[in-house]
Amino acid sequence: MSLSAVLKKAGHATELVMAADVEMAVSEILRADPEVVMFSTLTATGDFEWSLEVAERLKQKTQTPLIVFGNLHSTLFPEETMAHGCVDVLCRGEGEFSALELCDRLERGETYSDIAGLWVRTSQGVVRNPVGMLTEDLDVLPFPDRDLYQKYGYFNNLDSIDVIAGRGCPYSCSYCMNTVLREMFLGCGKFLRKHSPSYVIAELEEIKKKFKPRSFTFMDELFTVNKKWVQEFSGMYRERIGLPFVCNITPDTIDDEVISWLAEAGAFSVCMGIETGSDETRKTLLNKPVTNAQIERTAMALHAHGIKFLTSNVLGWPGETVEDAFETIELNQRIKTDFVYTSVFQPYPQLPLTRRMQKEGVLGTVLPSDFNTTFFKGSILKQDNIDELVNLHKFFFWVLKFPWLRPLVKSLIRLPPNWFFEQIFILSYAWLALTCFRRHPLQLLAMGRGNTKIFFGDRGVSQ
Repeated sequence: MSLSAVLKKAGHATELVMAADVEMAVSEILRADPEVVMFSTLTATGDFEWSLEVAERLKQKTQTPLIVFGNLHSTLFPEETMAHGCVDVLCRGEGEFSALELCDRLERGETYSDIAGLWVRTSQGVVRNPVGMLTEDLDVLPFPDRDLYQKYGYFNNLDSIDVIAGRGCPYSCSYCMNTVLREMFLGCGKFLRKHSPSYVIAELEEIKKKFKPRSFTFMDELFTVNKKWVQEFSGMYRERIGLPFVCNITPDTIDDEVISWLAEAGAFSVCMGIETGSDETRKTLLNKPVTNAQIERTAMALHAHGIKFLTSNVLGWPGETVEDAFETIELNQRIKTDFVYTSVFQPYPQLPLTRRMQKEGVLGTVLPSDFNTTFFKGSILKQDNIDELVNLHKFFFWVLKFPWLRPLVKSLIRLPPNWFFEQIFILSYAWLALTCFRRHPLQLLAMGRGNTKIFFGDRGVSQ
């Protein structure tokens, strides 16, 4: 939406194609007769593979449109991406102004092989330009082009609409791609940035007028990174927007005063990453500077101000024991979390934790294609207890809510991972979707159908 907004502002025309079926996507693209086709590619989601299939089919039918791949997979795995002959141009990093420069030069009939941030296939080979500068002042960007999706009626049934108020994260967690990106863009401008409160409020006013949502979800990696910003935003939001909202916090960026501002502004829920119940694991393995004591204090303050919270948890860390994993459940029980989100650790390529495991000899070479398209299913780790941890992930919610199940679950998880345990997990995830995410029933049904298809249609590393 941001790419489209920047291009439209400069006078270019854009159109969106959404279609799971490859032939349908190709037909719709050809009908639009574009000069450039841009694909957003993510790792281990199926996006990259789908994009390749569509791009290859397009190349078989016509050489006219320029094929551009961008987003995280292309940014982190450029060599692998450009190894596919159907990709003409690759964009590394934030693409708004690289894409604009590309389209401007195409329109003028000029060469574009020297644009920062782009890798370009030429008759002499691939030109590998360095990454471009980050957009430090996000307010120079026009509001994201949500009208782009309206040919599909995408926003018609959204009770909650997602908004991004900032980019980047201040932390260097070993399991997160933000750490990799910060290293990649060192010297290219500020990695952590926020729109001004007035910009965000104006965008929300436009969305509210156009689409009439009942709430907003802020997708920033960390919403509460700047206390002064939160104070200014909360006052403006309360006066001019007045709808419930959800945002991401960390215990070390929030105190009772900030929580009171969020509550008064209308925050009905916040999301907080716990990851593990072990302070030692969080500190030495995950490089996450948050303690159980901070988590517990934050939980008490949130309860006191009437703000519900969701915790994010991960099982299957390297070296984790089953008792360690039960400690994570116990921490959630102590803080009386309202909603719980749990995944299985995936050692995706290039993550600092993945590199550490490889250096220590506990993990071999891993490729993006090695992973499931869901991090809810299984693990590629070879440690002796990994099946038990994968199984406990499926029962996490139920042990949390019904502690008396613990002895039974400790026995059950010794069995091989199986279809029945996955059904148990899907029930708990459905409960989360129904109770935590403010979504229209039709959207929840579509999400559930899509997620179930991915879960059971995917190759099963847990098997």
